[in-house]
Amino acid sequence: MMSSPTSSIRLLHWTIAGLTIGALVTGFTLTNTDPFSPYLLKTHLALGLSAGVLALVRTILWLTKGAPASVVAFQSALQQALGKSVHAALRLVPLLLLISGIGMIVISGSLETIANGTFPGLEAFVGLPPAGLHHAAALLLAALIGLHSLAALWHWQRGFYPGRQ
Repeated sequence: MMSSPTSSIRLLHWTIAGLTIGALVTGFTLTNTDPFSPYLLKTHLALGLSAGVLALVRTILWLTKGAPASVVAFQSALQQALGKSVHAALRLVPLLLLISGIGMIVISGSLETIANGTFPGLEAFVGLPPAGLHHAAALLLAALIGLHSLAALWHWQRGFYPGRQ
């Protein structure tokens, strides 16, 4: 059964969104700049861990209480199916990022060197099984966020949000 979105669910949504975008930006920056920055890695990990844990909380709420009611008046069954699919992916892909990120740290045994700021660089993660999943999930999440944002803008411009005149 779908419940109506509350202000706490919306706050959770926007907090996860902000943390996730921050994690994506810092992750992209980490993998595309030289020299390596342990501070940027710690920032990426803090944002990603926070977003992942909150995404886990939201997923548990979703599974136990049902998805919040849509704030958009869908025009077709296809739109509704696409919306549900994108929203499910937006709930689950951050969990893949959380699991794969933790997996890279555990498998590489790098937690202590990351914590004390002596981690030498991302080379420690190259070739680890979770690394490919982590990068693919990050690209997928960025694409989903873009698609979601474009769909929200499209719905808003066409007046599909209840109460919009």
